[in-house]
Amino acid sequence: MASGLALAVSLGLAVGCSVDEGGKEAAAVPSDKKITVGFVNGNSIQFHTCLQKALLARAAKRDVEVLTANSAADPNKELSNIDDMIAKKVDVIVVQTVNVDSLRGGVARANRAGIPIFLTGVASGVDQSKILGAVVADVTQVGSSLGGWVAKDTGGGPAKIAIIGGAPGGAAELMTAAFKKSMGPGAKIVFEQPAFWQRSKAQDVAENLLQAEPDVEYVLVHNEDMAFGVEAAFRAAGRTRVKILTNGGTAEGVEAVRTGRFAVTVSNTPKDIGEMAVESVVGLLRKDASAKKIDSVPQVVVTRENTSAARPYCVR
Repeated sequence: MASGLALAVSLGLAVGCSVDEGGKEAAAVPSDKKITVGFVNGNSIQFHTCLQKALLARAAKRDVEVLTANSAADPNKELSNIDDMIAKKVDVIVVQTVNVDSLRGGVARANRAGIPIFLTGVASGVDQSKILGAVVADVTQVGSSLGGWVAKDTGGGPAKIAIIGGAPGGAAELMTAAFKKSMGPGAKIVFEQPAFWQRSKAQDVAENLLQAEPDVEYVLVHNEDMAFGVEAAFRAAGRTRVKILTNGGTAEGVEAVRTGRFAVTVSNTPKDIGEMAVESVVGLLRKDASAKKIDSVPQVVVTRENTSAARPYCVR
């Protein structure tokens, strides 16, 4: 997953078993053996920090040992961290990836070492038979939900919409595609540009948007951090009636919805991802029949009317 985005996709992923390089199913970890997890985090921004806190807190409750490493948004560092966890002979490697393309190399290395690998946030673009499992946030559902909100808000009538995205490719494109399919027959995309998950860059892009399309009515912003940059640009220009649609569910984001700075956000939180990852890893390693190979975190569409329904973003 790209930094700052608790986003990815679980589209038609088959349920199966983790295998080693030779194609043999990994043996169950005995119930009397303490599980050691090597957690390779992708960055140190709020999403990643909250993800790690949740994972560590739930692991402590489950008597699971966790060794941690941070890849600092560097794909090469991620591969090095995976190699380090292999050398430490952990029972399973959990990865919040920096880049799906480089992740394939990390999966291959873990497979060769006979160590199961589990993914958080993203599972698309990886051979499902080569991983123990994953907990994901379904960005296609996010896009569909936000597009559906626009369709309802406009009654299917005409609307000028802009998209300020994360980074080209992967989860960002999936969210945008789903949004476009569900935004209503009268809606038209008049501007689309990435801001690479950066608040300051999003603010610059929003300023360009207002110059290029002064009559824009709605803006889809792929995460809340960027959305705050967009909102700052609109506020400075006196354009506070443009409706901002975003994703994340942070306390700050939900408060922005409550006060009208954002029109809507989708709550799918790293707290849920971290907690569910531990439960899934333990269940899958112990061969618990109820454990899901691929599981999706709960999502709540948060508007001014239901801000109390947003899920907790971080461990207190």
